[in-house]
Amino acid sequence: MSPFWNNLYDSFKDRRYAALFLFGIFAIALSPILLPVMALYGLSRGVSAFRRARAYRRNKWKYAALSRDELRVARSKLVKVQSLKKS
Repeated sequence: MSPFWNNLYDSFKDRRYAALFLFGIFAIALSPILLPVMALYGLSRGVSAFRRARAYRRNKWKYAALSRDELRVARSKLVKVQSLKKS
């Protein structure tokens, strides 16, 4: 490595290790709080995904999702209508 890169690394390495250490201590201190919160969040996401999959299988959706081409055409129509109203 060139002396420039060595000097650059040497000037920042101590700060980076200190930040990693403090982040580790902070994570360990908050783990009793964060782990249950993260577990509840993951559980709620899983339940909602399960319910969405069941509803999709039962065809409970009122409207089918539009393809990219259909979305593009619908957006162009909306823009055209808005530009006619402004004129």
